[in-house]
This record gives sequence, structure tokens and C-alpha cells, in this order.
Amino acid sequence: MMAVSHVVVGGAVWAGVSQALGQPTAPEALGLAALGALLPDIDHPKSWVGKRLALVSVPLAALIGHRGLTHSLLAVLAFSLFLGFAGTSSLAAPLAVGYLSHLLADGFTLSGVPLFWPLKRTYGIPLIRTGSPLEIALLALLASLMAALGAENGDLAQASQAFHKLLRLAKFN
Repeated sequence: MMAVSHVVVGGAVWAGVSQALGQPTAPEALGLAALGALLPDIDHPKSWVGKRLALVSVPLAALIGHRGLTHSLLAVLAFSLFLGFAGTSSLAAPLAVGYLSHLLADGFTLSGVPLFWPLKRTYGIPLIRTGSPLEIALLALLASLMAALGAENGDLAQASQAFHKLLRLAKFN
């Protein structure tokens, strides 16, 4: 999926989780979920995060390739444990949800994801080709759902401002 799709999916999933927990969709948490949704692609030097962290991305890509370790449940566990041990537990939930949303979204692409890496088998439901009209339609649907959740909670303006700032920082618009 495209980076902007991961940002929207991460934000939408976090908004849904916040709603389910009866919490407002805090703009900071929304931004963290969007960031978490980009992190698995650190194993791809041409990805949004890979370009910004090339010192990590290039060697990682050479060692494990794209959609290896960083697209597995092992990476989610290691990432969550790291955040917990680093004393950033308040950041852990939105980042981990964003990270998981990336795996979920990539699970709908033709390539699937190696959830149980280092085992080679990939899992998913191959419905979406990256950049296809179906991906764009999914993006529009999720953005609409995010807006509806935000409007229901009364924090749409704050969440959309934070989301817009994130997209501007990421140079998506």
C-alpha cells in the first residue's frame, strides 16, 4: 500500500480503538498511530520512512529484504516491549495499533505479510494492488469513517488539524 494509505488506515484504526474504549480521539495519539503505521516499511529504502532513516533502512533491506521481520508479529512484540522498557508506555498503544494496522492493510495486498517470520509463508486476503482504484476507494471510505467518528465525539476539528499537520509534515499534500 501507499504511505498515505497506511497513514489513513492507522488513523482510522486508532480512531475506532479510541471510540471502542470510550476515549476521545486525541490529536497526538492520532499522529502517533499514523507514524506507527509507517514504521514497518523501514525495511524498504524507497518508502517514506526508509528515505528519512536511510542509515537503518538500507542495511535492513540488504539483510532481510522488504516485508520480512518488520512485517511480522515478532516485530510488533519487540517494538511494544521496547516502548514499554523505554518508559514510553503512554505512547505505546497508538504506535502499536498503528504498526498493527500496517500489517492488517498489507494483508489485503497481493503479497500478503509474513506474520510468523522467519517462516516464509505469507498470510492475507489478496484483494488490493498498490496504487489501484480499489486502494483509493478504501482510502476515501476510511477517511470518511474517521470524520464520522470525530464528529460524533465532538473532536473532529482537533483531530483533523493534527492529521493535516502530519500529512503536511509527511509532504503528502
